[in-house]
Amino acid sequence: MPMPALQFPEFSQPTRLQLLQGPQWRALGAPVWIKREDERDGLLGGNKWCKLMGHLQAARAAGYTQLLSAGGAWSNHLHALAVAGARYGFSTTGLVRGNPCQTPMIADAIAAGMEIRFVPRESYRERHHADWLQRLTDLPQAWWIPEGGAGPEADVGLQQLAAELEAQTDGDVLLAVPVGTGTTFAGLVKALPPRFSVWGFQVFHDANLCKRLTPVLASARAGWQLWPTVSMRQHRTLSPELSAISEQLQAEEGMRLDTVYGVRLMAVLPQRLAQHYCLPATVVILHTGGLQGLRGHQFLRAA
Repeated sequence: MPMPALQFPEFSQPTRLQLLQGPQWRALGAPVWIKREDERDGLLGGNKWCKLMGHLQAARAAGYTQLLSAGGAWSNHLHALAVAGARYGFSTTGLVRGNPCQTPMIADAIAAGMEIRFVPRESYRERHHADWLQRLTDLPQAWWIPEGGAGPEADVGLQQLAAELEAQTDGDVLLAVPVGTGTTFAGLVKALPPRFSVWGFQVFHDANLCKRLTPVLASARAGWQLWPTVSMRQHRTLSPELSAISEQLQAEEGMRLDTVYGVRLMAVLPQRLAQHYCLPATVVILHTGGLQGLRGHQFLRAA
């Protein structure tokens, strides 16, 4: 007998748009809103959950009961996967990059039922090879979710997020999205109508990302562009300037941003808007969640 289709109450209501009140935003002459995906769910909030939703549906439809994925010791993706697996009846295994260690993220994942397996960094670099999983694991019956939730299944939740954005706005919209692998960015560009332009702000050095995305987005209706930010490779590189931006946002807007993605977008967006965007039009920033990862930055600073 086939398993019943999964229903996700986390998407029963849209997350809110919050108007930014800080002077750097008011000076632009057009409203700037932020889409509060961090409020989607207390434990699952953020774009990681949007990307996971389709994977869980596909795994259930195919009869899988075990989910397998990979990430770092502070991974928002593995954190969300562990919680989602426990909530929706899947066992989960996380392949964690590096030597055995203990972090609050790993402790949370284990508490949610995830089995943690550490993978040496040299082996982890080979994760894109076709036979990597076969060489590394004995879990042939697990549904594999690429690092960060990538894959065509990610588009399921991103299409729902795009539908919310479309329903919550009128007229021309500029959507600003922090970019890691580009999965969220590409999924939204493909799903949004032509009145949207999507700006992606890269937080990692990846000179080939635009080249990889161009054929994927060839038939997209929304416009798109990639911008650099203050790129980084590890949490401890957060500068005093970025820390000040994060603290200012919390004081002015009453919200926190993660220190990997959101704060780097916020550091460069006002200047980009002033220099390269024809206002007035509606500007929406995507808050991608990931607040559990703040503990990683605090931990590394104290180390």
